[in-house]
This record gives sequence, C-alpha cells and structure tokens, in this order.
Amino acid sequence: MPPLLNASRQLLIMLAAVQGSPSLTSSTLVDVNVEDINDHHPRFTQLFRASVYENTSRGSVVLRVTSTDADERDVTRYSLLPAGTSSSSVADLFSIDAQTGMISVSGNIDRELTGDVLVVRVAANDGAFNAETTVTIDILDENDVAPVCLLPPALNSIQIVDDAELSVVLNVSATDADATSPNRDAVVTLSGRWSRDFIVVDGGRAVAWRRPVPFQTTVGGRSSPLNAHRVTLMAVDGGRPALSTECPPLTVTILAENVFSPEFDRSYYSVAVPNNATAGFAIMTLRARYETTNQPTNNNRLTAFVPGQPG
Repeated sequence: MPPLLNASRQLLIMLAAVQGSPSLTSSTLVDVNVEDINDHHPRFTQLFRASVYENTSRGSVVLRVTSTDADERDVTRYSLLPAGTSSSSVADLFSIDAQTGMISVSGNIDRELTGDVLVVRVAANDGAFNAETTVTIDILDENDVAPVCLLPPALNSIQIVDDAELSVVLNVSATDADATSPNRDAVVTLSGRWSRDFIVVDGGRAVAWRRPVPFQTTVGGRSSPLNAHRVTLMAVDGGRPALSTECPPLTVTILAENVFSPEFDRSYYSVAVPNNATAGFAIMTLRARYETTNQPTNNNRLTAFVPGQPG
C-alpha cells in the first residue's frame, strides 16, 4: 500500500521480514507530520487603481488590496509605506486595515491642492518576507470653489457719454479654481438676472446698455442724480449646483455729449510788444465764451494753449 501524502502529513506503512522457512513478516503504520516553514514571499493579486471624490468624508472605503502566499500559514499584514517612499501628505490622507487590506479616507482631500492623481505604496508582510505594490487613486473634481469676478482694478464708477442701445459699457470676466469643466466654466451675469438699464452680452464677458438712456438735467440745468445708474454683477460657474460670487457694485454715470465749441471774442488779434520784453511779460488777455446751457461741470472747463506748444 503506497503512502498517503498531502502538504502537511505523510502516512507510511513499514514492513519487516525474516528470511527463513517459513518467512515471517511484521508491519506498522508511521504517521509523519510535515511542518511548514515560511519560505515563500507574499504576492499581490493585481495592480490596484481606484477613484474617489475630493472632500469625501473620513472613513469612506476607497478599495481593498489582496495578496496570496503559498505558505500554509498565510498570515499577512498590510501597511502603508512611511514618509520617504510615499509623501507624508499622501500618507496622511489614507489609512489601511492591517488585516483586511481595506484602504479608507483619513484626511481632507482637496483636488486643487493635491492634484488629480495620488500614488500610495502598500506593503504586505507575512512575518518573514515583504511585498510592495503601487495603488493609484484618481481624485475626482467636485464643485467646491466659488468663482471670482475679474473687473478692472479699483473700479467702482464709470463715466460714459455714449448711451446707445447695446453699446458696451464695460468688459468683464470671471475665473474659477476648480479643475474640470463645467465646474471651472465661470461667466458674469446680472445679480437678480434682470436689470432695467443693463444687459450682459458676449457670453458673459461684457456689460451693455439694454436701452437708450439719455442725459437728464434738473430744472436749473444741472446734471440730474438720475444720470447715475447702479448695476450689480455676479460671477457664476457651470457646476451642479452652481456656485456664485457677487461682484463689487458698479455705478455708471451718463455725461452730456460735448457738442459746443468755445469761441473767442474776436477772430483776429494784433498787439505790439516792446523789443526789450522778457519772459513772463504780459502781452494781452484773451477771452473765450462757451455755451453752458444743460452742460455738466466737466464740459465747462476751458484750457488755453498755443498749438504745437505745451499747454
């Protein structure tokens, strides 16, 4: 009868024989236990890759790593490699269960700070031998950053003469630090979505008049306070739900068009100057007139100069 064998045990039948007449024999059963020694390295079953959204709550499971070991007593412990092999910032974001190999979120994942791919090194140890593998974790973008208005610096007031319908008052734009579309696609719109005087055109990159807005005067002929038009803009991104930021308020003031030219009292002047006149000698006084009816203050200032000379 052949011996019965398996990985840990062998059953042997031993025979003893005496040569003679008659021949005599004796048999016995020997039970041999084969003790396993730890002589094989653990092996990971595959290359691991998973994805997780930024801002995922702590304790959320990312994936489970698995390994095999040809030794009978397969008691494998898992760990994340310490700083120096994988960066300390990455190691702080994840943890691993030493027995199950389950990798979970343990820190605050911010894609705008960490980037879109994190690489973690995992070790498996069976008590004598180590194995290492790479776990690649893709960080998915979440709409968590509000857009920012991009207006001309230190701008809170605009003075403008042209009030034609749909003429551009101001070029504007917005930016968003989120990494992917549509979360990063930001435009400028009107706060409240409607304005009596203004409209946003050019795909959210310019503010224009909605209608012709004439210059208005008071009973005394001065510029009316109604010439100041306030508009509030807002930067909005394309995420779901969308995030928005209100821009600094802006005042657009209508000025009267400068339609009158100044006039001298005479069209020609003749004056005698002594030949010993020095610099600064007063030759004469010139007077000019300007139509001020219904003109704002900025159109009433006259400046005299000699063409081709500094004013």
